[in-house]
Amino acid sequence: MSGGILYGVFTVADVHVALPLSELREVIPCPSSFDPLLAAAPGLVGAVNLRHQVIPVLDLRRMLGVQSPSGQDVVVVASHEGSVFGLLADAVRGVVRVEEREQLGISVTGELPQVFARTFERPDDGAVVCVLDCAAIRRLPGMVVATDTGGLSGAMAQAREQGRDGGTGHRRMMMLLRAGEIGLCVDVSHIHSVVPELVLKSSPIDGGIVQGVIELAEHFVPAVDALAVLGLGALAPVDVKRGVALAYERGLLTFAVSEVVSIVAVADGDVLAMPGFGLPASQYAVGILPGQDGGSYLVIDGARLRAAEELGTLAGLGTPVGGAGAAPRREAAREDGPAPPDGRVIEHRVRKYLTYLAGPEVATPLTQIAEIVPHPHDVIPFVGGGPLRGVFTHHRRSVPLVDLPALLGERADIDPAAARVMLVGGVGFIVPALRAIEESIWEERIAGEGPAPTTLAGSPLVKIGTRMLARLDLEEFARTMVGDRGADPGGG
Repeated sequence: MSGGILYGVFTVADVHVALPLSELREVIPCPSSFDPLLAAAPGLVGAVNLRHQVIPVLDLRRMLGVQSPSGQDVVVVASHEGSVFGLLADAVRGVVRVEEREQLGISVTGELPQVFARTFERPDDGAVVCVLDCAAIRRLPGMVVATDTGGLSGAMAQAREQGRDGGTGHRRMMMLLRAGEIGLCVDVSHIHSVVPELVLKSSPIDGGIVQGVIELAEHFVPAVDALAVLGLGALAPVDVKRGVALAYERGLLTFAVSEVVSIVAVADGDVLAMPGFGLPASQYAVGILPGQDGGSYLVIDGARLRAAEELGTLAGLGTPVGGAGAAPRREAAREDGPAPPDGRVIEHRVRKYLTYLAGPEVATPLTQIAEIVPHPHDVIPFVGGGPLRGVFTHHRRSVPLVDLPALLGERADIDPAAARVMLVGGVGFIVPALRAIEESIWEERIAGEGPAPTTLAGSPLVKIGTRMLARLDLEEFARTMVGDRGADPGGG
């Protein structure tokens, strides 16, 4: 279905409501509390600070006298004619495309204000959906709205400042990491990839700094304790959550860390010299970067880390998945120098993403997703195993149903009552739960003309809020699955 209007659907109490995607700026998790405003309006609960943009938040349930359940999940941020406000909602219920002729006008009589003027029947499950009228909400007595500034993120502001000073001074892109209580940073040119969720497997080389192996780039890659390698102590088991892989001449080596915080542009003058005492001596720590998100970070010499003979030997112990012997790696460096960067670059780019669970939390550009629908009841099952679960019909088309976590090699329980199906390129991808619609701050791009990665570990990253998530190209996943059969990219 190529025409019609795309709506984001969410629930307010038991009512399904919708906003056109052109007016739905993003959906964010509900904060634990709201900041008060010097205003009193029916339903106004306060404000939330979203990237230095103050967003007034309205609870329609209070205004209409409907009981509000405890612990609201999300704030829907609406943008209309240069103004912005938020609406409390229980959960995101998907994205649907509806033809104008399928929408019905409606009027409400009585003293309560009318905040919707149209309804439609949701095509997948027949639910009645009320289309919110942002103009009517803005006209509510005492309603507070804010001027939409676009919510310039810190990274974008930093990029603007760099442009303002003419780009003078040498700056490096540094990845900020946390290993337990210690902050670390390393030049991104030395990073091969980030492992969003570290799943360790036991191996014969376990012990000392080696914590096990992980599956990465079709190999079992050794994983080492980042703090132990640096001579700064050892990670507690509860702090082993993420991985950062570096390329050596003979293979990859993954450094276990607690969190990947951010990527920032750092001027040479921002790095302070190491003190003469007060910190454990480390041959790899060459400075301190202060004033960043989360405090100060030890600057790690990535070139020296990658040149270490002992670590290079460990990297060479990786073995192919499904085979016992070591194999030459495509990432191996030339004999006359260290392994080159793999062509990953950071682009400051703001666009809407859907975040969801596929095992770990991941993100996909919202424009790739034609519709989001509940898990279908009428499925012709596929009994051959693997991620393909069967086929269902939608808008008089047959749609393959694929378990996305299983496709990625992740374990995730799929509850049909809570799961959602994202329609992309003629394929329906099942995910356990949706998170939110959010705007990106920057994206990682892999240079080259090859196809986008179709694995979790190989996927580029996207910065959303304070998180860095794997950016899944579901269009590429769909193309890989359907081949050249010319499936309708609208998926419906």
